Amino acid sequence: MMSPSDEARPVTPVRPGFIAAYTLAQIGAFFSFMPLFQVLLPLKAEAIDPAGKAFLLSQVAFFGALVASVANLLAGAISDRTTSRFGRRRPWMVVGALGASGAYLLIMSARTPLALIGGIVLFQLTFNLMFSALVAVMPDRVPDSQKGRVAAFLSLGNPIGTMAGAVLIGGLLVAETTRYVAIALVLLLTLAPFALKLDDTPLARGARPPFKLGQFIADLWVDPRQHPDFAFAWLGRFMVLVALSLVQGYMLYFLQDAVGYSRLFPGHRAEEGLAILTTVSTISNVTFALLGGILSDRLKRRKLFACGAAVTISVAVLIFSFTPSWPIMLGAYLLLGCGAGCFYAVDIALVTQVLPSQRNAGKDLGILNLANTLPQALAPMLAFVSLGPSHMDFRAFFTVAAALAMAGGLAILPIRGVR
Repeated sequence: MMSPSDEARPVTPVRPGFIAAYTLAQIGAFFSFMPLFQVLLPLKAEAIDPAGKAFLLSQVAFFGALVASVANLLAGAISDRTTSRFGRRRPWMVVGALGASGAYLLIMSARTPLALIGGIVLFQLTFNLMFSALVAVMPDRVPDSQKGRVAAFLSLGNPIGTMAGAVLIGGLLVAETTRYVAIALVLLLTLAPFALKLDDTPLARGARPPFKLGQFIADLWVDPRQHPDFAFAWLGRFMVLVALSLVQGYMLYFLQDAVGYSRLFPGHRAEEGLAILTTVSTISNVTFALLGGILSDRLKRRKLFACGAAVTISVAVLIFSFTPSWPIMLGAYLLLGCGAGCFYAVDIALVTQVLPSQRNAGKDLGILNLANTLPQALAPMLAFVSLGPSHMDFRAFFTVAAALAMAGGLAILPIRGVR
């Protein structure tokens, strides 16, 4: 259970304008992130090494995820201690967004595996600097009584941003330069209203938490015996997000190689099929995100919704392993959206209620966000093993993902500090 002893939790309700701007910033973040990993990186890996595209994609994702994990931890600790007159979180949102925009240019111009890895490393470093500060605003500003409602709207960032990105990047835009410029502009334009208007109270130098490197490294270990709820929340999120990372990262190759989308629909690219699937899932994702977040507030129950959502994800992913039929995929993706939407909405509300410390919320969220970034490192390795030597064993691939989602849902049940 989170201890409020060192800092008072926020009690002033946030206004609709704050929620709207925060949601727009989340949408922009996912718009710039998800199409990069779902469409642009797979296509870039295929262009650099057509025969070894799956292995190259796994390498790029692995090294990028390692950097993202370190960046998350450092960014949270840095923003916790920032005494700029512009606030604690705002400066890093701006710096990170500008850096990520520059990284897109490096990725676009990459012609070798090493150059592609370098571009994604820079992107993960700067993007996570921005995103960690953005996420830390939740415990800074939102009281517990509104966390479910605000989390429901914030969770719209993933499906709406992903859908808009898939439709624009995978369907409407064809030229590579136009695609990269589009995601950079969307990131900057959607973040600006929130960053500029955020009531980000500057931290007085005397109130800055002390920083010692040795202590900082030691603090990265959160003893599960002292904070078991945090440990279970971390583990549950980690396993569910590994499953989702597997599905999202390799779905384009599944459509290309197993479903044979271009053969089923001559004249149409697999990216267009991915855009259709993403649009279908967004409908159920948005609906169940709002329902899950609001109902979990009213019923004061988080675990029931989060666990049920993880089980739903598991069932949907297992369906993928049965047959590469396009009609079945449409139905399964609709079901996947139901589970993912509810999980993202409720889980973010749940985990912000079990943080070990309100004073070091940025650092603790950085540790929690390892459950977001480490799956990006583990998923490529699991994919490489489960797809087998032919890189085509998608039945084993999706079975592994389904088992992880189910285990993640069960890991949430032992949490005691939140119902």
